[in-house]
Amino acid sequence: MSHISQVVAYQEGKTLKLAPKLTAAHVNPGNFEKMKVSLAAQLFSHSTAAAISVLVEIGIAEDKALTTAWFCKYIDELFDILNSRHYHAALFPGSDTHIQKLENALLIIQNLKFGKTGWKPVQSGLKLTIKSILGLYNDFVKEGPFRYLLTGRFTQDAVENLFSQVRAHGRPCPKAVHFRRTLRLIVLAELLHTNSDTSYDADDSEQLLDFIKNSKTRPVMDADSDDLALLCTSEDRNDMPDELMSLAEAASATAMDTGEKSALYYIAGWLVHKEIKSRTCDACCEHLCSKNPDAGLPEASLTFHRWYGELKHPSDVVVRLISKCETVIRLQLPKLSMSANVADEVARTMEKQCVELLPLCCSIGYRLVKRFIVLRLHVYGRQLTKTLKVGGYASKSAARNAVK
Repeated sequence: MSHISQVVAYQEGKTLKLAPKLTAAHVNPGNFEKMKVSLAAQLFSHSTAAAISVLVEIGIAEDKALTTAWFCKYIDELFDILNSRHYHAALFPGSDTHIQKLENALLIIQNLKFGKTGWKPVQSGLKLTIKSILGLYNDFVKEGPFRYLLTGRFTQDAVENLFSQVRAHGRPCPKAVHFRRTLRLIVLAELLHTNSDTSYDADDSEQLLDFIKNSKTRPVMDADSDDLALLCTSEDRNDMPDELMSLAEAASATAMDTGEKSALYYIAGWLVHKEIKSRTCDACCEHLCSKNPDAGLPEASLTFHRWYGELKHPSDVVVRLISKCETVIRLQLPKLSMSANVADEVARTMEKQCVELLPLCCSIGYRLVKRFIVLRLHVYGRQLTKTLKVGGYASKSAARNAVK
């Protein structure tokens, strides 16, 4: 756990993180946080393994931390195999790789040692689960009439979700009458959505009552409308383009360490992946992706460690563009967040910096920067929300005044 704590300590206070979902609550959980499946899944994940590997490469963590990275990645793969809910992830007669991982997991769990006791009940539970899945696979698929096995259908998620919702209504040990009344309320209301404060993690199945939900679409205001213009003063609107242009022209390499540069490189690859999926022409795709990504490039280490086959390596032009954009954001983020139509304004300004480097047919520079600005504003909003929660303001009005 010390190596994961090292990742949390390294990225504390940073905006660009190697493992964005990894927090102090994962390494020092409270009594209720220990029961949350989502925290455990985020802790033993491929992202955590990649973050540890990057710290080893840049010399912050020791080489023995790679064992922790391997263990996190192995548990993540084991969790996916035991919780498959889709056809492409199911166990088929030819799923020899998955079956071999399950059999190897039995040996790993058997040889695990925990502190002074050496053996924990969780080891017995994992062994029982894996042996049960292997037995069901042999009976139903290998020697039975079924074509595949969805292991996620054998979990107790539905029962745990139900009783967690019942206990959330005020009685940890409800009687029969109270249970019946609570169950009625749950069926009509609570199962329409998942409470964010529960100790379980929502699955990806559809709710039976989703068809009665009314989809509320948020009206989109036109950029030239009077309502939108009220959000920003005329002085700010006149000064913002010139100020952004001067910042963009003077922007140089941002003061970021290798870890932050790796995270920014990974985000740039995600932006490229999104733009390629949005019907970008072939000429633009050639300028977006790196044809021969360098495995020895320090900034590309996180992308290589998180490689699943679908990740994209951005070209040098895209990396320079996003780096310049990050510089402008870091210098003017509080002011930009209070301005109207900031994503469009920054995107058009930064597009002029790459007019000779990227094709203009699809406005690819504008689209990349705008998508990145929206992402960064979301990150800034989450950070601001956490700050306001720590401050403990009694009302929303007091919190808004604090932001101003």
